Amino acid sequence: MTREGDVTQDGALLVEDGAIAALHDEARRRAAEQEAAGTRVEHVDAGGLWLLPGFVQTHVHLCQTLLRNGPDDLPLLAWLSAHVFPGEAAHDEETMELSARLGLAELIAGGTTALLDMGSVRHSDAIFRAAASSGVRVTSGNALMDDPASCPADLIAGTDAALAEVDRLLARWHGAAGGRLRVAYCPRFALSCTERALRAAAERARAHGVLVHTHAAESREETALVEARTGRSNLVYLDDVGISGRHVVLAHVVHTT
Repeated sequence: MTREGDVTQDGALLVEDGAIAALHDEARRRAAEQEAAGTRVEHVDAGGLWLLPGFVQTHVHLCQTLLRNGPDDLPLLAWLSAHVFPGEAAHDEETMELSARLGLAELIAGGTTALLDMGSVRHSDAIFRAAASSGVRVTSGNALMDDPASCPADLIAGTDAALAEVDRLLARWHGAAGGRLRVAYCPRFALSCTERALRAAAERARAHGVLVHTHAAESREETALVEARTGRSNLVYLDDVGISGRHVVLAHVVHTT
């Protein structure tokens, strides 16, 4: 939907083998040629409806679908500590897959066909299994949380183990389901990760040609803590450890310099 004529009240679209093959006059011409050659073409009348490209959701937490309707009056870090982290830690394979399936069903119902998910520390295969059966494009990974000074004991993975898990996910899921599934490096945010983990995520993502997906500058308390620990503002610190550029997706980014 970038050119004049892409939005029209008299459009046509030709689908072949599950992919869009042609639009508008070209679609009509090719359909007519196929019918003239004896090929059956199914016509769908979309009069009175909108036909749109799928929406792209650039930041979502499929693991948190079952955690909704919790406290909504807490600041970010207290909300994470009191509600989100315990909820994620309580997941097993079954509940994680159910959470992902429900989240994906809701996204599909709203017109989303591609999404970037943060994942969680454990049970990433459950999310990818749900994604594989959903029919949509999903990029996800295991959330990196390796700093014992700031991560809860029941939701943490050591640096080496966490990075090894990304390697395993890349081998198992990256490019699976006909290319619909992709793996990203997902350091949760600067406060949950050691500098070593952040630098390794940046370096390995570049080496593998995949995304880095993290949170940044979501609350003033967070940015103040990052600056107190590192002597740099949140975004400057991430840039210094290599997390910046076209292959990086930063969620929120509310409080910037």
